[in-house]
Amino acid sequence: MGDVEEYLESAAPTIETAIDKIFTRLKVIAVDVEKVLRAKELLTSLQRRETFFHLLGHDDDGSINYNMNELKLMESRFSYPSISSGDEELDGEELSEDLCGVWQCQEEDRWHSYFSGFQVLSSRHGPDSNDNRKCIQLSKMLGCDQELKTFLRNGVRCFALDLFVGTQSSNQSLVVQLREAEISVSKEYGFPVVSTILVKLSPRFQYSGYLNPQQYKGDNSCVELKKGNKLTLTVDRKFSDCSSSLMLYVNARFLLGDIEEYDFILIGNEIQLVVHSVHPDHLNCCVARGGMLESYMPVLFPKRCSKFRVSYEELEDLTFAREVGVNVVVSNIVGTAKYLDNLEKCMAIMQCENLRIYARLVLNEVKGCDGELNWATKRYDGFLVELAEPEIVPDVMQLCPDAECFLQLVYAAKKPIIFDPELIYEKKIRIDPAHYFYTFYYPDKYLVKGHKTEQSFYFSFLQNAIFEKIPPEALSKVPYCDRSHTGADGLARAVVSAAMEVHAVAIVVIGVTTRMVQKIAHFRPEAPIIFVSHMRSAEDYVSLYYNVTMLSFRTKKFHTHRQNIFRKGVYALAYLAKRKIARQHDHVILVYSNEEGTTFPEKYILYKFDKSHFSEHMSTCMFSTKQAQQDSNEDADFDN
Repeated sequence: MGDVEEYLESAAPTIETAIDKIFTRLKVIAVDVEKVLRAKELLTSLQRRETFFHLLGHDDDGSINYNMNELKLMESRFSYPSISSGDEELDGEELSEDLCGVWQCQEEDRWHSYFSGFQVLSSRHGPDSNDNRKCIQLSKMLGCDQELKTFLRNGVRCFALDLFVGTQSSNQSLVVQLREAEISVSKEYGFPVVSTILVKLSPRFQYSGYLNPQQYKGDNSCVELKKGNKLTLTVDRKFSDCSSSLMLYVNARFLLGDIEEYDFILIGNEIQLVVHSVHPDHLNCCVARGGMLESYMPVLFPKRCSKFRVSYEELEDLTFAREVGVNVVVSNIVGTAKYLDNLEKCMAIMQCENLRIYARLVLNEVKGCDGELNWATKRYDGFLVELAEPEIVPDVMQLCPDAECFLQLVYAAKKPIIFDPELIYEKKIRIDPAHYFYTFYYPDKYLVKGHKTEQSFYFSFLQNAIFEKIPPEALSKVPYCDRSHTGADGLARAVVSAAMEVHAVAIVVIGVTTRMVQKIAHFRPEAPIIFVSHMRSAEDYVSLYYNVTMLSFRTKKFHTHRQNIFRKGVYALAYLAKRKIARQHDHVILVYSNEEGTTFPEKYILYKFDKSHFSEHMSTCMFSTKQAQQDSNEDADFDN
């Protein structure tokens, strides 16, 4: 693997020019994303202030002056009517599921509450309890805005974007489309909706683009290249998802300068091309040896083209992720430690060092038993796990000791595992019961192609059925030892055990960092985990963890530690009541930091939900009587 600094010295003019062009273009592209994010932040602030006004009599900034028209600032073409557009005055009891009004869906009024407690869905698909475990891959084939809103309403909070496919403009459009859908659903809920986007980087090695599905009728189609046919290899990304037998995309912009006339280029194992002319952004070639051309085939350039330097497409993708506010990038391969060092140096040079780096791994292609991948479980922040299609279809999934050890170590390290089960729900691979833990328990999220959500139902039901039996068994096998320095592991285990015992409807974690959320999610509780935090960067990745929903809470008003915890607790319970997750006398577990000066939760309580008086209960439940009285007096000062 060539060193980045040596490469930069040898190719400084080229890479500096490339980076300058990338920065200039993407800063223009990112303008729309920035506008949507600012609108989303404003809406979140207004919704928080409105909630506290109805619950406590004043908003979160301490003002008793409330303007009912303030939320109208957020009216736009992609938004639903604001929840404050009703004529009725709201109070704290309007959060009850028994009362009709602006806090309830208009669809329920149509049925005169005959089906009390049920929600009329606009989706053509039925409800799926596994939706929070899905990571939907965005693409232009996904459909329209309504599809994204349906995913968000059903609980999906994780999305993936393959930057190898499509232009920067089209990918940026998908990001904006998703953020607009979040604003729309947020206005419908009355609370902020936050989702995570992870982007798959273009591979460092060269691959051909995807054939046009409309021209060749399907993703698995292929076309024959005959000897003597003319073919143009282009680096223009607009052909990455609509290549053909005449124009074929390949991610090789940095390599074109090394190509000369009459060089041979190999596609796959059979197809050979001879170069007739070289141009700045494409190669005119002739087919010297024919074969079947498929989507995403490896392309081999002449030996003098270095395979180890960072590609132009990777630089472009990293900058794109930074400019549009994406915090998680997925490398196409795990590679070696030196490969990762090379990537991290590039990210530091491009000021992208704060991005979280995940790696893609093809699980059933891992061979060996000597722990070659153990280093990766420590260095990478998470993993996207895929399966290779077996030679015999259908076949039983076979895992070598290295593959099993790899997943065990990643799970033990409490790092996210995103699993692509496409071959399982297509019934090309079957799972042996000995591998149930690796397939149905360890993964935090399951990747689903946006246009294949209907086919994924088989796997969702299968995963639900098998998963229900695993957590109690897995929890009983966990040793009663705490490897943490603060007792956090034991606390997380106790929280999950308590949630299982009383059948809690939610676990609310109030904190700054995501460490306690990771530890609780590690034990795979059935109850959803609601993470309430003002940490902006957490919004971009915390939804990758198992069953976690982020509830953003940011305020410019200074509050004491106990006031801050109290308000976040009340806000979370208001969310549970509004979404009908918690009903009268349901159990909710609150995890928070009792002592000031720590950002790590060290206490939990079990609260029996009272839909009418939960805001009054929180100060006495979460803190001692003396502390609660002090906080009540401080809150009362706002009303005077």
